[in-house]
Amino acid sequence: LSIILKNKLKKFFMMKKLFLCSIALLTFFTYSASAQTGKEKTGALLWEITGNGLKQPSYIFGTHHLFPLSFLDSVSGVKRVFASSKQMVGEILLGDMATLAAELSAAGMMPQDTTWQMLLSDDDYQLVDKQLTAMFGTGLQSFGVMKPSMVNTAYTAMLYRKMYPNLRQDEAFDLWFQQQAAERGIEVIGLETVKDQTYALLDATSLKQQAADLVCILKNSEYVEQNSKKLNAMYRAADLKGMEALMLSDDICPMSAEQQIALVDARNQRWLQKLPSIMAAKPSFIAVGCMHLVGKKGLLVGLQKLGYKVKPVLK
Repeated sequence: LSIILKNKLKKFFMMKKLFLCSIALLTFFTYSASAQTGKEKTGALLWEITGNGLKQPSYIFGTHHLFPLSFLDSVSGVKRVFASSKQMVGEILLGDMATLAAELSAAGMMPQDTTWQMLLSDDDYQLVDKQLTAMFGTGLQSFGVMKPSMVNTAYTAMLYRKMYPNLRQDEAFDLWFQQQAAERGIEVIGLETVKDQTYALLDATSLKQQAADLVCILKNSEYVEQNSKKLNAMYRAADLKGMEALMLSDDICPMSAEQQIALVDARNQRWLQKLPSIMAAKPSFIAVGCMHLVGKKGLLVGLQKLGYKVKPVLK
């Protein structure tokens, strides 16, 4: 890799967990449900969890990675309940960024017996090379050592940086909450490991499918930008139902059932197995990507099925 590319990707690796939650807007899906009626959940980003033997409430907050820290001041109760929590729970531990970057980099390398020419037609190969060169100043001569999903994530991360140039990477919600918890001296718990996340992103689907997904994103980058702006507006309004509907309507670069299971459903199920004992031990503040909250297979409905009461925090 060129020195220039290494420098750009170093910044990206520092944010790898954050962009893993969105992956070109394609990890946002499940089955939609409205906040205060039956099993529907929308209208809030912060939710209180009580009942099922809990002595004190825990809270779960849906994060999004294209918003400044100042947005938290507009979310009712989030800083108050975070300050009163006794432990912080995130998707993965973000304390050692150098190790995270190294593990992601290693997992993202293309197998030595596979080339991009084996995965793409001649026309698509030229398309990918041209688009990467336009975005990064270098094409597949540098990126060819990476798996397609790694390239897809890097491209989308850079696309977002161009769309939101004033967004500070060190102000991402997930990272900030963990840093604040560490400063307070409370325990920070990860629901999964870097290996779990890299498998979901880089190994759960075939390299051929990953390459096809990348081509679709590159051919439809304007569509990705438009959906990103719509998604941001819905997140600002705490419209979880709207965000879900937006992603379900994606018929241009749709997510396969295999990808849905790997990136969202299976991870939600593993987290639901861990959360009861975590919350029983101490009142917890849980921060995960917002689209993990919604839908019939989302965390909010899943917690209800386990016997907890889940209600929006609106004050």
